[in-house]
Amino acid sequence: MKWLLENLRKGKASLIFILIFFGLASMNYSQSSFSGLPFVRTFHTDEYKAGLQNFNIKQDRRGLVYVANNYGLLEYDGSLWRTYGVRSGTKVRSLAVDGRGRIYVGCQGDFGYFFPTSTGQFKYTSLADSLPSATRNFDETWSVFVDKDNVYFCTFSNIYIYNGKSLQVIKPGNSIDLSFFVNRQLYVNERVIGISKLEGDRLRPVKGGEFFDGLSVSSILSVKNDHLLLSTSQHGIFQLINGKPSPWNLRNQELFKKANINCLIRLKNGQFAAGTQNEGLLILQNDGELIMQLTRGRGLENRTVLSLFEDDLNNLWVGQNNAIVHIELGSPFTFIQEQSGLPGIGYAAYLDHDKLYLGTNTGLYLKEKNVTGSFTLQEYTKGQVYSIGRYHDELLIAHQRGALRLEANKTFQISKEPGSWVFLPLKDQPEKLLEGTYTGLQLYTWRNNHWLFEKKLSGFLESSRVMAEDTDGSIWVTHGYKGAFRITLSVARDSIMRVRFYGSDKGFPTNQQINVFSVRNELLFTAQNGVYKYNVSTDRFEPDELFSTTIGQGAQLWFIQEDALGNIYFIGREHLGVLRKNAAGDYIIYENEFNKIRKYLNDDLQNIIILKNNEVLFAAKEGFIHYDPTLSFSSKSIFKTLVRKVTSSQNGDSLLYDGNYSVNDSVVDRQDARFKPILPYRNNSIRFYFSSTTYEGDGDVTYQYYLENFEKNWSAWDATAQKEYTNLKEKRYIFHVRSKNINGLISDEVTYEFRITPPWYRSQWAYGLYSLSIISFLILSFIILDRKYQRAQKMMALAQKRELYKKDNEMVQLSIYTQEEITRLQNEKLEAELNHMKNELATATMHLLNKNEFIADIKSNLNQIVKKGAQGDLKDELSSITKDIENNISDDGDWEHFQFHFDRVHGDFTTRLKLAFSSLSPQETKLSAYLRMNLSSKEIAQLLNITVRGVEISRYRLRKKLNLGREQNLQEFILNF
Repeated sequence: MKWLLENLRKGKASLIFILIFFGLASMNYSQSSFSGLPFVRTFHTDEYKAGLQNFNIKQDRRGLVYVANNYGLLEYDGSLWRTYGVRSGTKVRSLAVDGRGRIYVGCQGDFGYFFPTSTGQFKYTSLADSLPSATRNFDETWSVFVDKDNVYFCTFSNIYIYNGKSLQVIKPGNSIDLSFFVNRQLYVNERVIGISKLEGDRLRPVKGGEFFDGLSVSSILSVKNDHLLLSTSQHGIFQLINGKPSPWNLRNQELFKKANINCLIRLKNGQFAAGTQNEGLLILQNDGELIMQLTRGRGLENRTVLSLFEDDLNNLWVGQNNAIVHIELGSPFTFIQEQSGLPGIGYAAYLDHDKLYLGTNTGLYLKEKNVTGSFTLQEYTKGQVYSIGRYHDELLIAHQRGALRLEANKTFQISKEPGSWVFLPLKDQPEKLLEGTYTGLQLYTWRNNHWLFEKKLSGFLESSRVMAEDTDGSIWVTHGYKGAFRITLSVARDSIMRVRFYGSDKGFPTNQQINVFSVRNELLFTAQNGVYKYNVSTDRFEPDELFSTTIGQGAQLWFIQEDALGNIYFIGREHLGVLRKNAAGDYIIYENEFNKIRKYLNDDLQNIIILKNNEVLFAAKEGFIHYDPTLSFSSKSIFKTLVRKVTSSQNGDSLLYDGNYSVNDSVVDRQDARFKPILPYRNNSIRFYFSSTTYEGDGDVTYQYYLENFEKNWSAWDATAQKEYTNLKEKRYIFHVRSKNINGLISDEVTYEFRITPPWYRSQWAYGLYSLSIISFLILSFIILDRKYQRAQKMMALAQKRELYKKDNEMVQLSIYTQEEITRLQNEKLEAELNHMKNELATATMHLLNKNEFIADIKSNLNQIVKKGAQGDLKDELSSITKDIENNISDDGDWEHFQFHFDRVHGDFTTRLKLAFSSLSPQETKLSAYLRMNLSSKEIAQLLNITVRGVEISRYRLRKKLNLGREQNLQEFILNF
């Protein structure tokens, strides 16, 4: 054994092993099923916009993917790639993510970590810069590992352990190659020693590890206790069991050596994935048998795989030169197309024991299980294949050239009629077989162990691509553009006795898009709207209850197929999925998981083929799509919607948030109060960028969003991953967003809260200033009006004096006149004085009216200000002013001035009235005076600061106190008093 291992280590193999390798070479590329290549999405350098090499891939708890790249740290959120530089020109070689969200990286001559700033931007902090100069000089940090509170940075010369505060330096006795972290144990490939592991602060040799001295170990994995699996770059894959090394899977060792293993990981399903330098990606069983190989032209665009990572959904991320690849290993769907060795558009398939026949528009191809190679084109089958099937013990092919028989990999034409669609064996006479052609039906008979052509049946010349036999023996043929035909054959089943047409007059919505299928031991007819069954008693078609209730009465289906378990697969204009039958016999519809393949399926001549074990093939635009229901996706698949960036715009974008919240020393998912920005009104245009951490499909993610306090309902689903709001009013807003993946699952919503302050002219202090300005204006206006009134009074008094002075002069000059003339002049003087007093009285009255009306308007305006916007101290101040105005309206100073002039004009009216009616109140005395002046009720109401209704009530009370009868008029009584 020792001799064997030594020779294997040196790259030599004995003759016996060479014979083993060549003897088993045919099984090197065997696969366990007829599934094809997984769905692959490739990100090229022009998409992620960074360097060529991608050495390490990780995922954080939010689902974001990080890649160690030549240009720095790459981040992918499902929508956009970002690059975070370390230092100018520094390449990132390795990375690890801890539970707090810190991203530790190993670089050229440096190592450290990324952590978000207050605005959520990742910022790099070097840890190596804190090292003393004696240990600071190193080349590459090829490995970074996180173990609880410790982080290991592994270079070729030293191992650095960071505990969150300080760095411990481990200096090996020899230089080391790569390092590996297995079951919380650090392993290194140490020169001279071989495989060692870190115990405390020393490296100790691993039993049997000396075998690997001089070998370039690329990966170390734990299989189970004391059982390690080690891959090497040029010498294959080995296992180390209880300290004894041996090759892993002898028959594939040559492949492993030729491939040059760069990395090896264990998948969650127990299988292994190996990234190679020369042979792409190898998927291996737990015993090392090859399940699948992806390489250049076969799923990948180049042969070199530098790094591998399995994400939360069991899908594989592949780091390559020039590309980053996402491979959906966890998907139930795979492609069988030209990269799998099958050219053309898929139309028909048939699994014949361990042989899978696939018919495309380029011919019939064979793939045998556990046989090396691609699909083999069968001779003389080039051209369009429409259907394949075994009838009795003969494999028949419906081909555009006609009916063909396949026997011992040789093809024979059994009919000269071109354009064969399908074959239909007759139930009551299994030795007879109908063929549907471009122009009617043909009959075959089983004789001498072969199907032999009998004749073309006359009486029906329609294209017969889809047909089925009913329970009464009649044959239904459906035509996509004409309708359905019910054909009655003769008793001998060798001629057509009758053909009846069924279309819209027999229950179908139209004569188009009608097909017939045998499901649940009965015939179902799909039409342009709905699925129908034939009712023999009424000779009409009626909607099928199962499909009407599960899919919808108006759904248009194109193809239906039932598997051995009673599950019903369907394809339609708006529907694609399966009705799964549960233990109770009920059907449950599943459609979401099939959304991802809809765009790949044929839009004409659709087909669903059931293979053994209920695996399904869907005819596709490129080959076929294989569906394995045992790998059906879980409805519990979790993905997140993330707000990745928020900017406000005013003369360019201003960053508010860059995708990461941090509290203390941890990255958190939710927006804390400190991250809720308060924005000035000038920044009232906000743009949101968001993403979804679902990576299945070709980026087929849609989003819904709404802005709380701006919108009331969710938007329509849209693939755009950004939204802008402009000219927002001052208010508190909350942005809500959620996503829906290709499988129809909807994520939890995520929010972002912010507030916009009002412009200065709509702020609280501005409203206070507006209120004070209005009050000052009203007071100033009142003062100006009052001064104007006083000035008018003075001018009237001055004019009166001048008039009196003039009269006196005239009287002096007329002293020679007679006494009568003097008396006349005196009367004129008295009359002038009386007119003057009347004018004074009228002026005083108008002043009172104008003043009270003006003050009432001021009072009303102040009350409106209080109601609309005033708050706090301002409201109290305005209420106080209103009360002062109320008191001013009720002031008796103006009344006394009015009463003085009024009594002079009306002969002491108020004095006489009080003497005659002492019970009158001051208010009633005022009312009497105003009635004496013959003022209207409205004018009196303004003077008394009461309503017109109040004036009427006061008049009624005054009548009572004046003891007036009903026949007496109050106005006349006052005027005559």
